[in-house]
Amino acid sequence: MQKSKVVLHRPFRASISRHSPHIHHERHLLPKRYVHGPIQCRLCFGSAERTLALGDWRLHNNPGYYGSTNPRVLVLGFSKGANQNRAAEDGNFDKIAFAKARHRLQAVLEVLKLMPADRSIDHLMTAREHEFGVASLVRCSFCKMKNGKCKTSGDVIPSAFTNTSTLAIIQRCASTFLERLPETVKLVLLLGTAENYIKKTRGIFAKLYPDFLSVNSVAFRAGGALWLYAAHPSPGNGHFDAWLSGGADNPSGQKRSLAQEALASA
Repeated sequence: MQKSKVVLHRPFRASISRHSPHIHHERHLLPKRYVHGPIQCRLCFGSAERTLALGDWRLHNNPGYYGSTNPRVLVLGFSKGANQNRAAEDGNFDKIAFAKARHRLQAVLEVLKLMPADRSIDHLMTAREHEFGVASLVRCSFCKMKNGKCKTSGDVIPSAFTNTSTLAIIQRCASTFLERLPETVKLVLLLGTAENYIKKTRGIFAKLYPDFLSVNSVAFRAGGALWLYAAHPSPGNGHFDAWLSGGADNPSGQKRSLAQEALASA
């Protein structure tokens, strides 16, 4: 696989009143993608915007990456949730990723036999980590206005794939940060097992990677790595326990078994 290169992209911007991004033709250098800490990326924003408004949607400019600069395992959520945004307000970067859900993420890693025995789940999201990288499909924070409040849960994820403007942001973020993985990455863990999420994201990655190859319904190979779907650790995930321990007669348990089989055959 080729080494990561700087890629030029066409940035888009949107004013507070627009419902879809307007494409501009200035060229921007790719931000540093796999260095622990806040990421300086404004490909979707104007010069001074901190929040991009797209109809009912808001995108907050707060991208980040956690863990190893040369990860073997890359763990990806969808976007920062309400707990992570509140943690960000406290100013401790290492505490933001999967705030209030880290014990559940640890359970996912343990079921897949990926959790290291020599260090804590918190360690995986620090600059001292050498094996794991942690981020999200959309590096900035998505939310959707409902009754005067910006929501990060409920139908936010599925509806983001049906809105033209938000889908464009998802595609741009995937292209910017995931089209060329570090050569060290052998496994990408995509957190989320809803059928629609799997279908939509597989479609995005199938277009990004010429070597895309389906393994089973929750796993594929692309970019030199195995990609797996696993339960999202959000407290709002009602299928979480079933994914962890459900039997062969349970749809979530079946997805866990398929993920384990894909790992075993890797």
